[in-house]
Amino acid sequence: MRKLPVLGRVLLLGWLASFGILLASCGSDSQNNQSRQPLRLTLRFETGYVDEPYNTTLTADGGVRPYRFTLEGNLPKGLVYSNGRISGTPQEKGSFELTVSVEDANLSNRTQKVTLVIGETPPPRLDQVFPLAEVSDPFPYLWRVRDREARGFQAQIPLKDLRLALDSFKADASLLYVLRYDEEKGLLDIDAVFTSPRKDLEAFRFTATPLPDKKVRPDSNFRQTRVAFYDKNGKLAGNAQAITRVSTQGQYRYSDLEAIARNWGRRLASTAVPVIPQAPATNPPPTPGTPPGQTETQGGSTATPPAAPPNPTQSTQPGQAQPPQPGQAQPTQPGQAQPIQPGQAQPNPPGAVQPQPVAPAQLQAPKLEGDLNGDGVVDQKDLDLLRSSYAWASVNTAQPAPPPSPQRPPTPPSNSGAAGSDEGDPSEETPDPSGGK
Repeated sequence: MRKLPVLGRVLLLGWLASFGILLASCGSDSQNNQSRQPLRLTLRFETGYVDEPYNTTLTADGGVRPYRFTLEGNLPKGLVYSNGRISGTPQEKGSFELTVSVEDANLSNRTQKVTLVIGETPPPRLDQVFPLAEVSDPFPYLWRVRDREARGFQAQIPLKDLRLALDSFKADASLLYVLRYDEEKGLLDIDAVFTSPRKDLEAFRFTATPLPDKKVRPDSNFRQTRVAFYDKNGKLAGNAQAITRVSTQGQYRYSDLEAIARNWGRRLASTAVPVIPQAPATNPPPTPGTPPGQTETQGGSTATPPAAPPNPTQSTQPGQAQPPQPGQAQPTQPGQAQPIQPGQAQPNPPGAVQPQPVAPAQLQAPKLEGDLNGDGVVDQKDLDLLRSSYAWASVNTAQPAPPPSPQRPPTPPSNSGAAGSDEGDPSEETPDPSGGK
């Protein structure tokens, strides 16, 4: 076989290399075309809740980017759609049918129907932390609010075969509460409100001690805890029912505690004082035509000297006018103002400001909600007043009788020196054992 010249071999090798590159390029395009995925929607709408922020983004894959989305249907009140995103805070619950379409750069398109569900807002979640094993020694108990904001709560915590150390009760600084502990029944009652909605925090803790010679499984007690949460707007969360407190002599309710927490630390800027128009202090000019014998007095009124007694010896001819006696008021002529008699109310002079009567409601100072003692500020004094008179049943805590509230004066002792009727009354409410906490 005859050998090719060197130049021919070089050209042949170059042609073969170019042909190989061309084949590789065609194979790559074919492979890319075969691996390209068709356009499809990948939608996932999470359940939303009333009064909670919500947002979701429409998504797709495959095809050729960029994508262009469209949305058809009625969104719940509070939500809006813009540039492939649904966002806002829903204000109504229900199921909302929507139609989503997407188109890619190659004008391929896909359409899918989807349902957006908005439900009732679940209540905050309660976490109770305590030993899971059987115990005979004192142990800590923690109460935590999780997941969603709470304005406050009511709770009944059973403490069977346990004793609560009241001095160990510690609450978050933002929590205002009223505490009742019935040692005989083994029951802790608490009404509590945060000064602002809170979540994911420890609300309070205390130390519980098993009774002597007792071994207790704490979960047998605390799994029976009853709780009613109030959401961030102060409404009962979920389907919870308010825990009713048996009313004795108490005059305040949970709503009063909530008002104190909502306005905690607030003070009235000023006290409104009604302004009553007054007549001018200067004496007005004498009224023209003031009869002789009348004198001008302060305020523009006229005074008439007492008339002289009639003279029985003096008679009047028929049709003749009786001449006035010295110092007697002149009779009025037609069109002349009637003279003022002694003791008669004096009219205000022309142009004087008429005083207006002030209604009793106008005289009352403005009221700050939660200011129970009326001192113009909502503070610890109002909380102490609420604790001293609250709509709770009496509990047997072996505490001294509470002092009478300002609205209920104490009964004076009898002449025999015995205590008043309030003392020893089984219906009397015991004081807050938390000592003003």
